[in-house]
Amino acid sequence: MIPEIKKLHIPEITGAARFLPSSGILKISSNNLVYLDVDDGYVHQLFPLLHNMDVKKPDYFGKDLVGAHITVVYPEENKIIRNEDINTIHHFQIKDLFIAEIGKKRYCAISVDPPSLLQLRRKYSLPDLLYFKGYSIGFHITIGVID
Repeated sequence: MIPEIKKLHIPEITGAARFLPSSGILKISSNNLVYLDVDDGYVHQLFPLLHNMDVKKPDYFGKDLVGAHITVVYPEENKIIRNEDINTIHHFQIKDLFIAEIGKKRYCAISVDPPSLLQLRRKYSLPDLLYFKGYSIGFHITIGVID
């Protein structure tokens, strides 16, 4: 299933995002989330620009949490990534700001185009879109959540 996606036109956010680093390091969390660790400014600097009291910062920060990131493989996709691929650097391009409704939450995120991460998913015979809670979604950086 593909979530309902609504593009947002807030040039202040996409413009600011283009000044942040457009690369990160591939990591794996303790619960087997494979992700590209990106500059935390993607949340800390962009979240305040949403100007919406209903939006909350994602709870990605603190001890043992991953911070701002691009998910590459969700734990429920059940793929083991070889150590040779972990700690590698990958680049991406900023695309659009959007809101996606998944379950009872709405996620405000920036879509990204990371060609090498797409190649990595294909290397492990995963589909191009990520699989999250029954939804197929593209690569993105979440900057806010609406409950």
